[in-house]
Amino acid sequence: MESPSVQAQAASASTPRKKMTKQLTGKRDDTPLHSAARAGNLSVLKDTVSGCEGGELRALMTKQNHAGETVLYVAAEYGYVDMVREMIQYYDLAGAGIKARNGFDALHIAAKQGDLGLPSI
Repeated sequence: MESPSVQAQAASASTPRKKMTKQLTGKRDDTPLHSAARAGNLSVLKDTVSGCEGGELRALMTKQNHAGETVLYVAAEYGYVDMVREMIQYYDLAGAGIKARNGFDALHIAAKQGDLGLPSI
């Protein structure tokens, strides 16, 4: 007779789990910073931020893609807490509260994902 762990493995092998992934296509009108946020690439974020000045940096951080998502929204959606921590210092209250087309902002998405362990700003 098979052990319970072998039976569980056989059952899981017979019912493959489908992993939903978002495709990185040009259809979203993402900026390079949006793409870095989707990939969790903190070094690209830091390089981009270090090369920008006040108004230019604000424009990059508040730029919305086709779905209305900001870079902060994307990082929160994918659960990249370290990126959110780094980015939040470059946002003011109005910028951080920009809502996507679905009506949610980055804080709503972080709460939905369960990532509320972020330090307060």
